[in-house]
Amino acid sequence: MSFGTLLRDARKKMNMSQDDLAKLLGVNRVSISNYEQDKNTPTLSNLNKIKKILKLSPDYFEEDKSLIKIKTIPLIGIASCGVPSQSYDDIIEYIPVPDKFARDGVYAVTAEGDSMLPRIAHGDIVMCDKDAPCENGNIVHYTTNDGDSGLKKFMLKDGIVTLYPLNTDGFTPIMLKEDELRCAKAIKIISDL
Repeated sequence: MSFGTLLRDARKKMNMSQDDLAKLLGVNRVSISNYEQDKNTPTLSNLNKIKKILKLSPDYFEEDKSLIKIKTIPLIGIASCGVPSQSYDDIIEYIPVPDKFARDGVYAVTAEGDSMLPRIAHGDIVMCDKDAPCENGNIVHYTTNDGDSGLKKFMLKDGIVTLYPLNTDGFTPIMLKEDELRCAKAIKIISDL
């Protein structure tokens, strides 16, 4: 059984609707539906809340590890989708992800702001791979030598990196020398966690 099937079965066993579970968890019903369809996985914090709400054993979702291939990656903080913000390097929590993403160099940030709309919304979790090459046109999580951090579209030409917002309504590109920042390629965007 998949994670979503196990969740749905446990929810129904408690005679609880998706709306009921969503309210108790503090998310919208679409999030619960996406979990049950295996489109998204909850954060580790929400996963633990689900287990408590549905009165499940701590290892309920791990009963058949051959079928549920979920591992965790570090969520390191907030990345601005607007004005660059101070970089966060401390791990806030670990979030569950499909095991194909759980490898060295992969981490996640929470998007803050709306300069990357419509692709990345405020509150989305963005998985990044610091070992993947950042190429023109990629969405990247960047950190400047001064410690500013953000999510933007990456373009490199003649040693100058231009970081473009997708939403140009009130947002302008940022230009830096290639050696003034480090980048990690965004590899997956997870909405409604």
